[in-house]
Amino acid sequence: MEVRRVQAIYDARAKLYDRTVGGAERLLLGEFRRLFAAELRGEVLEIAVGSGLNLPYYPPAVDRIVAVDLSRGMLLEALARANALQRPVALAQMEAGRLAFPDASFDTVAVSLALCTVPNPEATLREMARVCRATGRVVLLEHVRSPVWPIAVVQWLLTPLQQRALGCHLARETVETVRDGGFTIERERRRFFSIFRLVVARPPMNPALPKSR
Repeated sequence: MEVRRVQAIYDARAKLYDRTVGGAERLLLGEFRRLFAAELRGEVLEIAVGSGLNLPYYPPAVDRIVAVDLSRGMLLEALARANALQRPVALAQMEAGRLAFPDASFDTVAVSLALCTVPNPEATLREMARVCRATGRVVLLEHVRSPVWPIAVVQWLLTPLQQRALGCHLARETVETVRDGGFTIERERRRFFSIFRLVVARPPMNPALPKSR
């Protein structure tokens, strides 16, 4: 089962994760984590929190943080980071596509660099829409297939290796999936050949998302 394989990958990588992604992330993402966090407000659910790399950037506009991840190892790293920051965070182990929260529970539902990895991004987006309040927002920081065709070809070629190593699909068209699913995209920023996208969207009233791209 792919979910369990992804869980095992990130449990095994948890303790070294920050050290292995740090340099590349600074080069490729720049200020995107800070800009991502600046969009969070009210009661926030962060899906696939990982080791908590976004936590240092959470703004005062956030009243409460709930964070979930499939990997227990990553949650332990996130807990250590939250404690070091003295930032209260409610953490829970949970599948992104099966959130154990009532409808309309959060003002902001956020995810970063994880819709490339979840086995079913459509189910995750449906759940994000379900638990987000009608007046709330969905915030995504993701990497997608580049519109620059030579870059896209490289992404397609590297995807099988990334899937085996990290469960990661390099060439998903996540923003188009969001738009096709009825989300209203209010703002979008792009970086590095438009691979990295920061999207702020309103959830659909009746989410019904298409098949994976």
